[in-house]
Amino acid sequence: MDHNELDQLKAELQRMQARLEHLEGPAADEPVSRRNMLRGIGAAAAGAAVGGLAFARPAAAAPIDMFTESSHTAQAPTEIVTGNSYSASLGGDFMGAFSVTTDPDFTNINAALSCISAYADSSLGGGQTIGLFSASTAGIGAKLDGPVPLKLTDNTNSGPPTQSAGDTGQFKVDDGDLWFCVTDTGTKRWRKLTGTTAAGAFHAVTPGRVHDSRPGNGGAGPLVTGLNRTISVANRINPTGGAVVESNFVPAGASAVTLNITAVTTVGNGYFAVNPGGNTTVGASAINWTAGQTVANGIVCALNTTRQLTIIAGGSVTSSNFIIDITGYYL
Repeated sequence: MDHNELDQLKAELQRMQARLEHLEGPAADEPVSRRNMLRGIGAAAAGAAVGGLAFARPAAAAPIDMFTESSHTAQAPTEIVTGNSYSASLGGDFMGAFSVTTDPDFTNINAALSCISAYADSSLGGGQTIGLFSASTAGIGAKLDGPVPLKLTDNTNSGPPTQSAGDTGQFKVDDGDLWFCVTDTGTKRWRKLTGTTAAGAFHAVTPGRVHDSRPGNGGAGPLVTGLNRTISVANRINPTGGAVVESNFVPAGASAVTLNITAVTTVGNGYFAVNPGGNTTVGASAINWTAGQTVANGIVCALNTTRQLTIIAGGSVTSSNFIIDITGYYL
């Protein structure tokens, strides 16, 4: 760093200190956090001026005052927010400053000293209910990056959203569930996006066979009235012979599947119920047949955590083989 650059940084430090003294003077009720912020800026600038290491400004750049209108330049396009409400004016005390830079190496001291504060309170005079707002006429309004780029607060005390309140585009988190308001015209409509009991996006697949109970195709034979059988739907099999031809056809984490169940080589009049793996309670039939019929039906059924279904046979003294073909799944 040459003497000219050092002199420029020292001059900038003096302007910052003068501004700090002005802010700490008459504003007795000024938040402590603001004074600490300004002290931090002054200290950082002092370190840069003395050390002249990481934040050396290019020699051609003129000194920039972060706290005046002259800072609205290509080097430091700073936005100013007043203490009690938003204002386009640059006058008055400053609650926070935000400097945007195109200098990824932080050779510009204004980039290194960038800071942001946002507060929203509709009870204040001219107060706002939105803390941060970002918009773009062409492109991305806001982009976040990091190990946790965004965290929405889980307010477990307020409960899930209701049809009486909400604004289109609003998100709400309740007890680990994420909701999105799709319309606020008339009755509010909310959509549950994620959660421990919510099925996510549907993934249609080219239909594939995952089970055939006939022994010639790898199965254990027909299912008799009153008995049940738990099967896996994870892998696709060859319709002829039953060998596995695709592992994880229904991927790990799938919460439900759409399927066709076919009753074949039927004896007597009966039905099959289809439940998530391990559930043997018959609440509804998935398919019904009469003696000698080959009949199929399409249903949607939840899975257990290991991608299994339980098939239950019911009816008069009867038996039937069954075939399971998958047409899609929910993650």
